[in-house]
Parts: sequence; C-alpha cells; structure tokens
Amino acid sequence: MKEAQARSYLETGLKKLSERAPAWNRRQDYFEGKQDLPYAPPGVNAEYLELREMSLANVLGLCMKAPIQRMQADGFRTGRQGEADLRSWVEIWQPNKLDSRSPIVFQQMFNHGRGIMSVSPNTRNRKSPIIRPENAKRVWLEPNPEDPFEALFAVKTLEVAADAGPISTLWTPDSYSNTVTTKIAYVYTAMEWVRFEAKGISGNVWELADAGRHNMRGIPFVGFDFNVDADGNPRSAMDELIPQQNAVNTIRFQTLLAMQFSAYRQRVFTAYDPVVRDKRGEPIWQTNPDGTLVLDSNRQPLPIVTSPGRIGVDRALVFPGADTKVFDLPESNLDNYIKVLQQFLTDMLATGQIPPSYALTKMANLTGDGMAGAESTFQSLINDIQRAAGEGIEQVMRLANVARGETEEDLASEVIWADTEIRSFAQIIDAIGKLITSGMARTDAWAFLPSATPARVANWVSNSDGEAEARDEQLLRTTEKLALDA
Repeated sequence: MKEAQARSYLETGLKKLSERAPAWNRRQDYFEGKQDLPYAPPGVNAEYLELREMSLANVLGLCMKAPIQRMQADGFRTGRQGEADLRSWVEIWQPNKLDSRSPIVFQQMFNHGRGIMSVSPNTRNRKSPIIRPENAKRVWLEPNPEDPFEALFAVKTLEVAADAGPISTLWTPDSYSNTVTTKIAYVYTAMEWVRFEAKGISGNVWELADAGRHNMRGIPFVGFDFNVDADGNPRSAMDELIPQQNAVNTIRFQTLLAMQFSAYRQRVFTAYDPVVRDKRGEPIWQTNPDGTLVLDSNRQPLPIVTSPGRIGVDRALVFPGADTKVFDLPESNLDNYIKVLQQFLTDMLATGQIPPSYALTKMANLTGDGMAGAESTFQSLINDIQRAAGEGIEQVMRLANVARGETEEDLASEVIWADTEIRSFAQIIDAIGKLITSGMARTDAWAFLPSATPARVANWVSNSDGEAEARDEQLLRTTEKLALDA
C-alpha cells in the first residue's frame, strides 16, 4: 500500500471517529447512569439541587443489559463437525476467555449499533490465535462503496504513555507531568498494515512509523452490527430510549419535590403581624448590648418579632390582631405521581421489549407457561441479537482458522446458543428423553441441556459409555456364574 493511500485512509478514519464521538460518548454516559439532570429554574436553593441529583434512576441500563445477560454461547459447530467442533471450542474459544469477553462486544453492538473483535496469529501457540474485543469508539471500519456490508479498510487508534526523560532542574508546577503521550494509529487493508505515530502535546502531525503484510486474507477486524439498514449502517437500540429515560427522571424529580414540600398538611397563617410595635404602632428594633441597632446583611435594622408558638395537644395558639386566621392546606395525593411514574416505566420497558418480570410489582404467582408467554417479545429481541452476533462470531472463527494456518475456508460454521427461554428442568428432560427415543443420537440430544458445552457433552457421553460397558461386563460375569452353578 502506498503511503499516500494509507494517509488518505487514515484521514478518513480519524474524521469518522471524531464525528461520531459526541453521540457515542452520550450513549455510553447514559448507559453508565451519568445522565442529564431534570430541569430546575435558575436560582433554586441547595435542597432543590440535591433532590435533582437523587431523581436519577438508570432504568436505561437495565433495558440495555437485560437481553445481553441471556447471550451465552454453549458451543461452535464447524462445517466438518465431530472432533473439529471440540477442537474449535478448546483451542480457540476457551484460550481467549470468550465466555466472559464476548459479552463486551455484544453490549457495544446493542448500545451503539456496532461491536468489534480483532484476530491475530499467536506466535507462542499457533493453534490458538489471539482474539480480542476492541473498543468500537477507537476503531473505524470503512464500508466498501460497491458492497456496504463489507469493509474496505480499518483504522484503529490508541495512546501510549512514555517517560520523557529527566525533569528539568527549573521549577515546575505541581501539576506538571513528565509523561509524554504518543498517539498511534493503524491502517489495515485485506493484506497490509501501516503504523502512524503522532507525538507531543498537539499530536496533529502523523509520521509513518512502520508497515508490513499480515497474511490474514482479510481485514483482521470483524464488525458485530445490529439494526443494519439497506446501506449497511448499524443503528443503536438505545437512542429511542434516551428521551423516555429523561422523562422518567423528570417525573421522579417532581415526585420528590411533592414529597418534600407538600406530602404533609401545611398550616397557614393570614393577617398575622409578628412584629412587636409600641403604642404608636412603630416597630421596636433589636439592639446590641451597647445600644446600637442590629443590622441585617443589607444594613437595615431588624425588628423584634414574636413566635407564633409551638403546636401541641395541650397548647393554645393566640395571635394578636382581629383579622388573624389559621387554617390547613391538605397534603398532595402522591398516588397520582406514582401512577404516572409506573405508566412511564411500563411504556419504557415495553419500548425496549423488556418483560414485565423485570418490574417486580407487575407479576406474581405465574406458571412457567405464563412466564414464557410474558417473555415472548423479549425472546424475539434476543433472537435478533443472536443472529447479528452469530454472523460476527462465525467470521471471527474463520479468521482464526486462517491465523492458525488452515487453508480450507469453513463457510458452514455456526454458533450454538444456550437456550435461555423460561422452561422447567423437568420439561427439558422430558423433551430430551423423547428425542433419544425417536432415534436422535445422545450427543445431539444432550446438547439441549443447560450449559451443555462440547467438552461437557463429550465427557457425558464418555462416562455413559464407560458405565454401560461396566454394567454389561458385570451382567456377563453374573450370567456365567449362574451357568456354572447350574
């Protein structure tokens, strides 16, 4: 790849990453609970501001995490099957800790529309290539103009901190850091890579640092895209929920205000003048021990005031003035606030296809079939995510086979997802028993058991065969003994 072309790709990738950074950061902040505070008029007191901080409730995080928690890969079926399935699981999936790391990619795919994994050869163990989740915030996959569902090139950015050397003997402020940050950017095509570096504080000038070939027969980054349109553009599932999250926070703020200031009866006094006056009706001013007047912050004298008294069952309140009146204001009906909040929460969960079981007050004493029916739309969402993530994992495994030196491309591979639908264990066992009775092999039938990874199924089959052989041998010895005794 010529340097001019590599620089053109680099400029394009950096520009795209910069343009989408604000929206990406906003979604990530909302997912983590760092959300916009509800509106409050300028000049409100500290009590209002504290209530505004308390009003945030990260329902959005629940909506985004819930389906990803059901995303569990239990195995990987290759086009060759048999022993190849177990090798792919043991030599590729497990060494890269993808049980715990793959959900990172799934979550970014769901939150931002795209998650990314990278694949590279492992020089220490060729059989186990290196597969890593990448932060989609720092990797750009440029769509091919002729086929927007395929990447033309990839740009990855990162920063590396390095010591700049000895500190000058001149005085420096306490905040001074002797660490220099080096910005690094990689440009990848189907066969080549180029490394650029930009050092210093500004980091605006990119210098060509290295280049080479990677022999992966494809770009070593795989996009996990969700909600893809006809032009190949992925879309976040979070964007339509952010306004609803803001509405929930606003309702909670208003509810807290009502609880703080109008949840109890308020006693009101009218036409009551607490200022102490002389015979002429003039205010009597407060004085200091030296006889000078007590002044307020505006340098105005303060009058002497009388207390209205303390409320009690054995006390009577007496107020001067013929027109003084005392009455109560009733408390606010907080049930109305709670009903509105619950309705908004229900609408938000329904928009996110989250079942009512996640709102614990909505369901009780339901049977397994009832729970399964309530989760039907949620399961449809999970199936959509699994289809999108499955395509990405299959491409990752194909690249992993290239990285480990295999020449035959496996186009028939697929992910085996764990069954996360609500079913009782008795129902599962009954169904598996019927499958085996109908002629299905035990290996295939037992794969439907919860957490049935290829390694565990192989172990179950081996143990079962071993016990069957032991029983047959014991039966044979018993039969021979009976024959001899006869």
